[in-house]
Amino acid sequence: MREQLLSSKMEAKRRRIFIPIIIIISVISVGLLIFTLVTWFKPPSHDDSAVKGTPTVDEHYLYGTAQTGYDYVIQMAANLYQQENGDVNLYFTNPLSNSVLLRCEIIDRDTDKVLYKTGYIVPGEYIESVNNSHVDNKAYNVIVKVYAYVDESFESAGTTELSLNLQPW
Repeated sequence: MREQLLSSKMEAKRRRIFIPIIIIISVISVGLLIFTLVTWFKPPSHDDSAVKGTPTVDEHYLYGTAQTGYDYVIQMAANLYQQENGDVNLYFTNPLSNSVLLRCEIIDRDTDKVLYKTGYIVPGEYIESVNNSHVDNKAYNVIVKVYAYVDESFESAGTTELSLNLQPW
């Protein structure tokens, strides 16, 4: 009987020590997680080169509309050509019919390196070209990743990927 009493007192003492330690570790873990998420996510900015309206595009760029599995569409060139100055004319358009913000990245499919990226554009705007003078003048198999956001809270409205070719000048 005496051993059971000692045993139960020791278990109670352990609980009094371990429960606060577990609570402290949990609070620190949650705090670190929140800190990491807040400092890690930097919302995109509006693209400075965005133009209101719809672009006039030469037909060799194969400008058209891509349907997505979400509540928005993408309009852009299907033929991407590097220019001598490092530009790529993509005519990336967020149609007025959309209710989301859009931005895109052009990623080398072989290395996963981001070659070009835009800021976000609102419905009724387009970006004619993006620049990166550090991209080699060669053909790339690329993924154009389009990110959609509900509003300036930057809650995701879906991500769409397009497989295209980036041609050298």
